[in-house]
Amino acid sequence: MISAADVEYHHSPDVDHTYAETNWFCFNIPEEKLLGIIYTVSRKGVPAISCDVAIYGALVDNRAESLYFDSQQMLPAPAKLSKYTLPSGLSVEAVNPPRDYRVDYVGYDGCEIHFDFKGLMEPFDIHDPNHSPKAAKTVAEQHAGAGMGSGYGGHFDLTGHISGTLKLRGQEYRLDCVETMDHSWGRRAEIHVPSMGWSHAHWSKDFAIKWINHWDPDKPLDIAQTLAHGYVMENGQTYGLVDAKYRTNRLGATILSMEVEVTDKRGKTFRFVGTAQAGGPWICYMSALVGASLMRWQLDDGRVGYGLASEITSMQQLTRKHGRRWNQASAHITA
Repeated sequence: MISAADVEYHHSPDVDHTYAETNWFCFNIPEEKLLGIIYTVSRKGVPAISCDVAIYGALVDNRAESLYFDSQQMLPAPAKLSKYTLPSGLSVEAVNPPRDYRVDYVGYDGCEIHFDFKGLMEPFDIHDPNHSPKAAKTVAEQHAGAGMGSGYGGHFDLTGHISGTLKLRGQEYRLDCVETMDHSWGRRAEIHVPSMGWSHAHWSKDFAIKWINHWDPDKPLDIAQTLAHGYVMENGQTYGLVDAKYRTNRLGATILSMEVEVTDKRGKTFRFVGTAQAGGPWICYMSALVGASLMRWQLDDGRVGYGLASEITSMQQLTRKHGRRWNQASAHITA
């Protein structure tokens, strides 16, 4: 179970450079096809923190076509995570931990982001069997089933309401959306990041679905993704997922569409399809390839919602795949 103390660091005094604590916030303005991402990775063993702020206004296949990009990898790690300000211009405060946050960012070219995040539920602890039916008992099993391996040694997801403003390229926009944030802690090396997905769909303040999935890029589309953890949120209550099916279509790392079917512990099944509205490649780790897209989600009953679909795979897995093809081609040429 997640407590107020879990918004802070969890590391031991002898923590090394592989240990990481992350915070993720994102926002969207569907009518403008705008997707914003704010992400930090703190490594107290160094000690340094990276800070990524990215804004997309179209569906693109390279970072050069994003609307705004501020990625700073070697900032001094803050003393605590419940309230901090970084030299990049980002400030985060847990005003009512662990559910409510204030996020402010003042960047370059007049870009400013200011919003309050109000949690709509109890934070979902993927390692608590009272929350997730997929929770495991041993540490080894927890890491194997988490999606991000030991990087999700501790992890909670929280769906909430965002209200605030965005200033971008001389225009001001109102932020008013339902989105999901997270906090993770554990050993997360910069290479060999597990291939996985972290996605969510929101139809109202009373109904949302969030999932984490394993992903094997070498397998066919219909069986490449399997459920790690997730939940259905209805009227402030969460119901852990017991099963899920996915089919994702991509252009490179950019997610174009998804078909999803999930079943929660009540036995309720929900089917929905998503089409990408904005997004593209997002490089939060230099040795990984990430795709993040704002999706328009339509349930099979016709209801329409929005939210993020994201996937990550390591460059090491990709280079192995290309290496196998190169070996086969070389053998054919020399034969």
